[in-house]
Amino acid sequence: MKAEVLDSEAEGVTIPAPALAEFLDGAYFAGGTYLAKALQLVAGRDVVPFDKECSLIAGQLRADLRGRGISLPMLDAMIASTVLRQHSILVTGDAGFNRIPGLAVESY
Repeated sequence: MKAEVLDSEAEGVTIPAPALAEFLDGAYFAGGTYLAKALQLVAGRDVVPFDKECSLIAGQLRADLRGRGISLPMLDAMIASTVLRQHSILVTGDAGFNRIPGLAVESY
């Protein structure tokens, strides 16, 4: 897993709150050992909250993209805004984040 690689490189790994909710949704749905491993993976990690500033960024981001004919799900806008606000890098397997201007993305 990418998070394990980042841990081994001693990089600080934080999780945007909306991304954590999305991740745990899948983990709880799958249940069993997948859920156990997912909970272990996120235990002790810092979670970046989604706050008013993130809401403002997410709203503006979606409106700007929509004005250019690009659809972005609200959850993705929430995740991106949290990362943008923190001036961080989003590590994701979702290539859709690459179309967000100014968002630093590392694919896995």
